[in-house]
Formats: sequence, C-alpha cells, structure tokens
Amino acid sequence: MSQLIGIAKYHAMDTKVCRRRKATKVPPPAELLDELLTEILLRLPVKSLLRFKSVSKAWRATISDPFFVRSHLRQSASRWRQNPSLLVTPHTLFHVIDGEPWPSTFSTDISFYQWQPPSSEEEESEARFVMHSDDFLEEFNSVCYFAHCDGLVVAPTNTNVYLFNPATRDAMRLPINDRNKMYQYVACLPVGLGRDPRTGRHKVVRAFYRSRDPLTGVHDMGMEVFTVGVDSDSWREITPNPLYPVTVWITPVFAKGALFWIIDKPGLDPSPRGILRLSLDDESFSVTHLPDSLDPALDEYFILDEVHGELFLTAFSSSKPLNIWTLMEQDTRWEHRYTLDISGMAHPVALLPGGGAMILRASHYISRYDLQTHQIDTICELDRLRYQHDGTTEEDAGSGQEIFYFNVIPYTESLVRI
Repeated sequence: MSQLIGIAKYHAMDTKVCRRRKATKVPPPAELLDELLTEILLRLPVKSLLRFKSVSKAWRATISDPFFVRSHLRQSASRWRQNPSLLVTPHTLFHVIDGEPWPSTFSTDISFYQWQPPSSEEEESEARFVMHSDDFLEEFNSVCYFAHCDGLVVAPTNTNVYLFNPATRDAMRLPINDRNKMYQYVACLPVGLGRDPRTGRHKVVRAFYRSRDPLTGVHDMGMEVFTVGVDSDSWREITPNPLYPVTVWITPVFAKGALFWIIDKPGLDPSPRGILRLSLDDESFSVTHLPDSLDPALDEYFILDEVHGELFLTAFSSSKPLNIWTLMEQDTRWEHRYTLDISGMAHPVALLPGGGAMILRASHYISRYDLQTHQIDTICELDRLRYQHDGTTEEDAGSGQEIFYFNVIPYTESLVRI
C-alpha cells in the first residue's frame, strides 16, 4: 500500500509540473501514469481496492467507475480460469429433533468461505474466511441452494431472498410480496440469478405458485423479476406465464444470457422432454430439448451446471458411467463432451487449466478427475475442512453444531454493487 500511496503523491506533484509546462507539446506524463495506475489497480483483490478508495478522491472515482468495475471483473474471471476457487457455506442445525421429516432448527447464520484446490499433495486443504453475517436471527428456518453470477450470490430461504457480494461484504434482503398462494405446499421457492446481456444489469428471478389442479396435480405457476440497481422496493411479474411449471428446491442455472429451469413433469400430458429456458434480455420463455443421445430412462436423473460460461448437463445412474453434454449453437444442439468412469450423483464445477482434469462435487466431497487416466482423487472433505475464520483456525464447519449440508458454488470476486 505504501508504494501505491507514493505513486499518488508523485501523481499530484507531476500534475503541478505539467500545469507549468502548458506551452510544450510533449504528452503529459500524468496521462501515462494514470494508465499505469489503472493497470495496477485492476490486478489487485477487492479487499485492497476497498482500502485504496480512501487514498484520494481520484482513486475513489477510478475504483467506483462502472468501466473499471467491469474490467476488474474480466481480470478476476481470467484469474479464476487459471486457479478456480469455490465458495463454501456450511449450514448447521442448532440441534436435531428425532422424527422430523425436515429440520426446523436451521441456524440463521450465513458464512462464506473461499476454497481453492491445494497446489500439491503435501499442502493442507483449508477454506479462507470471506464474509460473515449474523443478522438474520429468526428470519428463516430453511435454506435452498445458492446461485452465483459475477461475484454476486443469491440465497433463497423459506421466507426471504438475500443478495450478497461476499467480497465487498454488501448484503440486502429483497422485498417481500404476496404473489405466492401456496405457502403450505413448498418451503423454498426456486430462485435464479443472472445478467441481462443487453443491459448488463443483474436480475433475480423467482417462481411462485398460483394454484394446483386437483385432478392432475399440475401447478399454475408464474415468475417475477427483481432487477438489481433498478428495482428498489418491488418484484415485477413476467408476462406471459412460463410454458411449464418448474421443480421446487432446484435452483436454475445461468448460462449464455438465460436461466435454465428443470420442468416439474408429473401430471403433464404430454410430458415435455426438455428444460425451460428464460431469456434475460426480452424475458421470453422457450423449451430447450434434451440431448437426443441421452437415454430416455435418465430424463429425470440429470444435473445442470454452468462451467466456464457453458451449460453442462450431467446424466447419472447407479450402474453407468457419468455422461456430460454441453449446449451448443444458440441453445439448439447438445454436444457429448465427456464420459467419466464413475457412477453416482457427481457433477462438474470447474475445469483445471489445460483441460486435462476437472473438479467434481459429490455430496460432502470435492474430487479431481483426470480426463486422460480416468483416475479420481478426493482433494477435500467439506465436513473435515479447516475453516480459517478471522485469523484463527477452526477444526470443523459446525463449531459444535450439527452439519446438515453445504452450499458450494464457483466464485469469482468482484466490485459489482447491489
């Protein structure tokens, strides 16, 4: 930081010298220095940039400029491809009540930890503390799967939707409304997060229930959108309605300017063989058909992921290898990309540099899969991970509480405001 402050002082002195040399035609060195300073700042982590905002008004203006924020995000995304990291949120129970079909004792404490694959077998795996929030006391008692986009994280719960930027430590609770008419049916509505490719604005989209057909069991559903930085106190309903109802508890995936939702098929006749697509620029719905080579018997057994900007579909079973497709050609064709010599409910979260290996998530385990040798190695057990918290090391995620599950998402830090 002392070196950057020195640059700032030199910048101020040099500006005065340039004012005395107005008659010369030599390009002012201050312009070159500004470019150099910007290039240096673009390569710094968010934590440092937040501190450097206090150096001067000029630095604050530079770091807060939307063009700088977008450029810094591109730098962060480029670094992430070379050294992927995951954001881990442990969810614990205050205590376990025997016989409960679904726990009612969720901790309302949301903590974010950043984890990166160890660089060697000798290096001990640990997660670095990023952000901690403890101001949600009694606001919810169930948490759904998180979604991430451009450094922002959306956390759906059974009562509220929360939006975070863990790097800047900003957080907000999105507005509450009464569009959902079936609170008794579902504890956690499916909520997605993505970026409108036309405006660059980030949108939070939530599905809600209007009614349920008593004969078929099919739900009449709608969707609403909250545009970050534009909508301040309300959700806006999307019209017309989605083509099909979507599955609860499953968070939609953002890729290629659209959110992709799993269709809730029971009771539908005919049953669609596809996934629901919501384009975030014009907010229109369409159906993206499943891969032709996907075994129809596995139509209900697949997971969607965004991996390095692409939409991945992983089909799994207890007896067959994992097959992975990627969506190509403007969402009209799937390409079979990988066959993994493993079974079970695992799915990719990142590709390692060079493309020879990938990071897989399966329950509480993070593994490295070699695409050439088909060897799989566990590199992290989430419930045994050492969680670095405010300079101290904790032996487990729960700190004495019962661990229920973990939210794990790919994470790129950013200065994007909420």
